[in-house]
Amino acid sequence: MVAAPEATSPAGELARPGPVEPDALRRNLALDLTSAIGVGVSFGLVAGLLNTVARRFGMDPIGLAALAAAPFVANFLGMLAGRVGPRSPRQLALLRVGGAGLLVLLVFAPVPLAMMAVAYGYWLSYSLGLPFQYRLWGAIYPPRLRGRLLGVVGTGRAAAGGVAVLAAGLLADRLGGLPAVAIVATVAVVLLAASAGIRAPDAADPPRFSARQAMAALRARPGLRVAVVAQAFYGGGIIAAVPLYALVQVDRLQLSLGEVGVLGLLAAGSTTISYLAWGTLADRRGHPALLRGGSILGLLSLLAYTAAPSVALLWVAAVCAGLASAGIDLGLQSVILGAAESDERAVVMAGWNALTGLRGIAAPFVASGLVQLHLLDVTGALVVCGVVTAIGTLMYLRLDFSPDALSGNAASRRFALDRA
Repeated sequence: MVAAPEATSPAGELARPGPVEPDALRRNLALDLTSAIGVGVSFGLVAGLLNTVARRFGMDPIGLAALAAAPFVANFLGMLAGRVGPRSPRQLALLRVGGAGLLVLLVFAPVPLAMMAVAYGYWLSYSLGLPFQYRLWGAIYPPRLRGRLLGVVGTGRAAAGGVAVLAAGLLADRLGGLPAVAIVATVAVVLLAASAGIRAPDAADPPRFSARQAMAALRARPGLRVAVVAQAFYGGGIIAAVPLYALVQVDRLQLSLGEVGVLGLLAAGSTTISYLAWGTLADRRGHPALLRGGSILGLLSLLAYTAAPSVALLWVAAVCAGLASAGIDLGLQSVILGAAESDERAVVMAGWNALTGLRGIAAPFVASGLVQLHLLDVTGALVVCGVVTAIGTLMYLRLDFSPDALSGNAASRRFALDRA
């Protein structure tokens, strides 16, 4: 049998770890993977197709910018998960099914305002469930296998997103955009229900926490505070640059839609196939290798867009971006799972989401605003994004990832939460 991760009591004392039966581990992995595929399908529809559909139904540029900010607004509101978020695998499944179900309802309200409401509703359901999802992963996956198992889950999620966008696009040519979205979203609803069957008694009924306690949980962990700042710079630069990529593709290089599609395929493919490799690296070398390697690749991708004289360099950029996405995703999961005990993972994740959400709300408008106001051209704005991203990368290279640095002192953590 495989040793389970250590659990803590509400008072913060370590409880005796219980054994994890191989059959139970395989069952939970199968259900978690099925649900993750459902997340990938719904995520792909919202992130990869909804903006295009909304534009075709008349949404103006400001509305599209608000759509881009939706996941980060939801992340900020995710700090309320301690009060209104799920408290069991069944409740998590119901929340995720409800979020994906909103996409099905769009076929009955084909107007931009409804699309905006659905986008915000979907992302909020995802964000409110994320703290409990981290608690669940910590309970069902033993530490020595966690990187590889989360890599399997991430592979399924990423692959499903790419397939969902392709399938919905093909259906849209025959049936129209919203009917296609509704059909594929129905598949997501069915798959997302699988997580209701996960058995994880140690993860059920987490302690309730307030938004103030979510922020205090991060303040009490010195290493995580620095990691948040590093991710604010790294992720902020990347997020700010993304709207500029379309200007490089269209204005500078005059790429066809087919060429842009190849870039998307390269990015999605490299994300999908690299999850298992990153997960294995995490188990062998630890999560610092993922964050350091992933951030370097992300910076290289941004710099390639900054200097690209032809589409060939964008192929390299797309592959680097896909590899970076998987590495950073798994690296941050490992950091948060390792920095917090069982009863603290949800509150830490909620605080992390809130702070990174604030960054994401502002970042999409910053670089684009500089270009819109003619203060910088596209290349100049990308250079600024690159400098910001490089600061985050350097912080990841120098960050102390030792368990003591990340988690801090147990007494100080309890004191911070009690004060909050």
